[in-house]
Amino acid sequence: MNPHKCHHHDHQKDKCHQCCCCCHQYHHHDHHRVPTDYYWRDYTGEIPEDAFRSGHDSNHRPTYIGQAFLSDMGIIPTTLYPGQESLKLPCNWKVNYSDIGIKILCTSNCNSLSWENTTANELHLTSAGKQAVIGGYQKGQKRLLLNIGRVHHHGELLVGKVHGNVPGEAVMYFVAGHKEIAAESYQVLIQSTNSC
Repeated sequence: MNPHKCHHHDHQKDKCHQCCCCCHQYHHHDHHRVPTDYYWRDYTGEIPEDAFRSGHDSNHRPTYIGQAFLSDMGIIPTTLYPGQESLKLPCNWKVNYSDIGIKILCTSNCNSLSWENTTANELHLTSAGKQAVIGGYQKGQKRLLLNIGRVHHHGELLVGKVHGNVPGEAVMYFVAGHKEIAAESYQVLIQSTNSC
């Protein structure tokens, strides 16, 4: 049996109890069919074996995709560096720190996730007919689902949030140093249907 696969299920509707926050964590399992190739695990300071590597820092050490809750704003995805006790979240043009509900993106299938080049103007075309990974949500006039993007910046490959709701305006926002930066061109994380 694959130790990375979630196997604590009941017989009702394949509900997963081990991976309490799956990719569509904002919807109840009973009402939505949830893909099982990726999921969010609680981050306790150690990198799980099935964590999805998203990039590298300036010393080419691996980095990952994390998310945390930001009060009055939502659940925001960002770069997770091993050993972090709090995450730097891009929001409202400043860096926000949170250690609340930190999770790390994991996958049971080595080919289930892929990065595709896109831009703020073309994300709706890039992701047409595909499943862009949902990385969180942000409150505003209405709740906006966030996708996950990454960019090269000063020797690092950094993760950030993508506002993918409005066609033509899907800007990516990420943290670099002590500031939030917007990117018009980036890679978006897509769930693929390939198998290992």
